Amino acid sequence: MDKVFLEAIDEGSNILIKNRYENNYKDSYEQFFTPMSVAYYMSSMFRDSKKNEIKILDPGAGIGNLTAAFIFNVLKWRNRPNKIHVTLYEIDNTLIPELKKNLELTKDECDKINIKLEIEIINKDFLICTINQLSKMNNKTKYDYIIINPPYKKMNANSYHKKLITTVGIDVPNYYAAFVSLSIRLLSENAQLVFITPRSFCNGQYFKSFRNEFLKNIKLEKIHHFISRKSIFYDNVLQEIVIFFVSKKNQKNSDKIEILESRDNDFSRVLKVKKRFDNVVFPEDQEKIIRIIRDDNIEIVKKMRSLPCSLDDLNINVSTGPIVDFREKDGLLSFRDSLFSIPLIYPENFSNGFIKWPVEGKKAPFLIEDKSNINNLRPPGFYVIVKRFSTKEETKRIVAAVYDYKLISTSKVGFDNKTNYYHISKSGLKSKKFAKGLSLYLNSSLVDFYFRTFSGSTQVNVSDLKSLKYPFYSDIEKLGESYCDHLPNQNEIDKIVSNIIFNTNQE
Repeated sequence: MDKVFLEAIDEGSNILIKNRYENNYKDSYEQFFTPMSVAYYMSSMFRDSKKNEIKILDPGAGIGNLTAAFIFNVLKWRNRPNKIHVTLYEIDNTLIPELKKNLELTKDECDKINIKLEIEIINKDFLICTINQLSKMNNKTKYDYIIINPPYKKMNANSYHKKLITTVGIDVPNYYAAFVSLSIRLLSENAQLVFITPRSFCNGQYFKSFRNEFLKNIKLEKIHHFISRKSIFYDNVLQEIVIFFVSKKNQKNSDKIEILESRDNDFSRVLKVKKRFDNVVFPEDQEKIIRIIRDDNIEIVKKMRSLPCSLDDLNINVSTGPIVDFREKDGLLSFRDSLFSIPLIYPENFSNGFIKWPVEGKKAPFLIEDKSNINNLRPPGFYVIVKRFSTKEETKRIVAAVYDYKLISTSKVGFDNKTNYYHISKSGLKSKKFAKGLSLYLNSSLVDFYFRTFSGSTQVNVSDLKSLKYPFYSDIEKLGESYCDHLPNQNEIDKIVSNIIFNTNQE
């Protein structure tokens, strides 16, 4: 048996995608089509169930690449089933002709070795159909295998879909999480699920409910992480992508999980390590963050987990900047100083570990205090500011700086929504020394590397900063005493942190 028919499907997929682009077809579902190389790799993760008949579900079938690749792998199993029933949902009726054609090619392959393939294509909304049928389903009517590349679209809070999924106890911010949540409910006992999605659900407050339900109802078995964001799909996807293989079983802390990694969709050089489940999801972690930890950063994780304090222990807070400049009333943003204007701090004001203000640019540096924004302003003081988004040019995800009111203004201050700021009950930190020390710690390679074990995004959320462990207050102050009015270079930062926090006495 060879892959000729898969190659034919893949070639047809390329032509279809090209035509959609040339015709300026806007995909309102944000569905990214899966190349056959990725589809084949995903389907190879499934295990033989040793059943005579198997039921397969593809909830976002597109043009059928996932199902075709999966069935090709089934045909190579030592214990092949006699009958395969596959259900495919695809809401986009423009894709149905190509989907039917590809499934007919797949059926021809099954016929060659006398395996009966039953195909059910449903040109309807998977979410609506599934939720309406869910109460009627039992273990016999559920699926043995589910394979998904779901749509990545955000779910509007007031949408019909959002209201509908809440009726079955699902709380998710977008469609891919909704597809995975429903698919888990459609698995029979010991059944298997493989899905490819953005990595964004692995951390962050928005996905906390999803992670809790996800980890409570499945056994995590494999995670494949793509280093590059390019060349994974036919279309370009800006987010970091992962493949998960899970089964409908109970999870134990001692279970070993395979952490796999490749640069792109060339799977000839896949790096592989095995980690205990409790090293991927820490038992004491209430956020249930899923950390993709490799051998080369396990020591970093151990170091970070050994630190003694949370933000509550330090009696400090972190919040997102409350000022959204384009929502301010006309006339309140200004490029000129006036009697009632105050500094407005953007990511553009970061300069070598401190906030430099004002700076020339497109952003208005002054905000006029008004009754409409007075509750979003903060009193003068020392604050540590962290960029919420790192740029392509920056090598680090976490970039911190000290706001020193003595160098800028004794008036109130506004922090832009694209920043996070450390504070004490919406006022400044106790001292410049502590603010400098906290900034130095956050700018260390240790924190940056640790952050990458659980976040694949260039966005730094408040919940991410709250989940970090911190040194003792006195040690943070010592860090602040180690430099003057500009942040040391990266090597020096890392040496200072290592010497003061971990007593390594690096020269």
